[in-house]
Amino acid sequence: MLKSLRIKDYAIIDDLSIEFEDGFNVFTGETGAGKSIIVGALSMLMKGRSDSSMIKTGKEKAVVEGVFAIDDEELKSILNAQDIDYEGELIIKRVISTDNRNSIKINESNVTLGFLTETLSKYVDIHSQKDSQLLFDKQYQLKLLDKYAADHDLLNRYSEKYDRYVFLRKEYDDLLENNYNEREIEFFRFDLDELENADIKTGEEEELETLEKRYKSSEKYLTVLNNSLSLYKKDGGIREQLYDLINELNIDDEKILNEKEAISSIYYSLDEHIDVLNGILDSFSSDYLDIESIEERLYTYTKLKRKHKCDVEGLLALKDELRAKIEAFEDRDRVLGEKEKEVNNAFNEALSMAKELHKARSAAAAALRNDILRETNDLLLNNCNFEISFKETELGSKGIDDVEYFVSMNKGEDLKPLKQVASGGEISRLMLALKSVFAKISDTDLLILDEIDTGVSGNVALAVGEKIAKIAKNSQVLCITHLSPVAACADSHYLIYKEDDEISTSTKVRRLDQEEILEELASISNTSTNAKAIDAARELYESAQKIVKEL
Repeated sequence: MLKSLRIKDYAIIDDLSIEFEDGFNVFTGETGAGKSIIVGALSMLMKGRSDSSMIKTGKEKAVVEGVFAIDDEELKSILNAQDIDYEGELIIKRVISTDNRNSIKINESNVTLGFLTETLSKYVDIHSQKDSQLLFDKQYQLKLLDKYAADHDLLNRYSEKYDRYVFLRKEYDDLLENNYNEREIEFFRFDLDELENADIKTGEEEELETLEKRYKSSEKYLTVLNNSLSLYKKDGGIREQLYDLINELNIDDEKILNEKEAISSIYYSLDEHIDVLNGILDSFSSDYLDIESIEERLYTYTKLKRKHKCDVEGLLALKDELRAKIEAFEDRDRVLGEKEKEVNNAFNEALSMAKELHKARSAAAAALRNDILRETNDLLLNNCNFEISFKETELGSKGIDDVEYFVSMNKGEDLKPLKQVASGGEISRLMLALKSVFAKISDTDLLILDEIDTGVSGNVALAVGEKIAKIAKNSQVLCITHLSPVAACADSHYLIYKEDDEISTSTKVRRLDQEEILEELASISNTSTNAKAIDAARELYESAQKIVKEL
């Protein structure tokens, strides 16, 4: 759930903080008070692109910050994989600056908009006024059906099959279009010979660069060893001087002879250590001699990468591409035939998977129809009939299904495409029915509804309020409404209003107490707060709250 929201210097909001409750939270206020601004800020916080035009006039940046309580192991795993600390509380902060130094943070860690959107999409559903119009779009209708079917594995497997078919089809089309002449083929052969003779290998260049660094660093060791060993070996050096010292000590004296023997032991021991140093020098010298071949090999890589403007993997791919072009030129009919077989096999595999996908969608469509009709009946669309129509299309990225929602709202009427039949109020209720269905089958923690009750009134408005309250039993709901029957069903009621001073206008929000709720309901219903209007508001509120408690 959304625990709190802070908006600072955003549009006409100076500094606004709201604490939210679980359940059904409703917002009311006069037109133009800033309700849509708050929804816009919430939408931007969780999935929208930043827009510097929303920074309050005269300010350098706008800040929107939300604190969420979401207890989910999958979310914890996703965040921990990004080294983001998470113990059940999510603090999301968006900063928009006039100098474009924008930022997105989750628990103080910088993230991308894509990561933020993907992370929250499962838990937050935002319905804006334009979303109802989306319901007319057949692609959106198919998307809803797939969401209901929830067979992500099948969709992913189909996408893989279809993508492979598209890839192979493009290769085949390229072969058909590429009619190279003999001169072009000669250039291809030259480049292919050069690449094959170079014997490029994945990872070799990195290994050579490592060896080059190590071998070059060995130069300082060679200098030290050569200088050190020359002190020992040169004429008159340490070795000869030590040898002369031993000979000079050839005196018949026990103590001196003992020391002579000890020095002799040092002399022979020193020879052993010098042999070890000579061995090290030989190994460095041997390595050092290889540096020329290493650098020559590295130059081959550099030359080829520069010539073909690609990395090593690109060179390997180019080699395969050149070989395929030459082979296609020399044996065009056979190559085209083999590629055509690959394309046909890939098409048949994708088509088979698309038919499997169609079966799953058809089964889901029947279940979705029944669920929607149950919800629309609750919303007083008692005569509503709803069907999902399928037409087979050419194989595409979404399969072979052309899906369209058909409805009739009155007895005796034929089913027609949704966009040809429903009024604004009916569309609002149908969308709410869908939201109710999906709230039951998904893990949505927060549902934000911006005037989803457009075009309804009276008993229908109360039915809409009841339906939202029912959704709020399992998901937190934030709802903006102009209808008192909807507002009367809420657990918490917030008033959005404007305040003016000598310089500017600012949007404010406050949570209403019991008496203030009655006054606001009376004002919405009758534009009056006299005793009669308050009594009517109290009757509406108590009746709505009684119904909600029994849900």
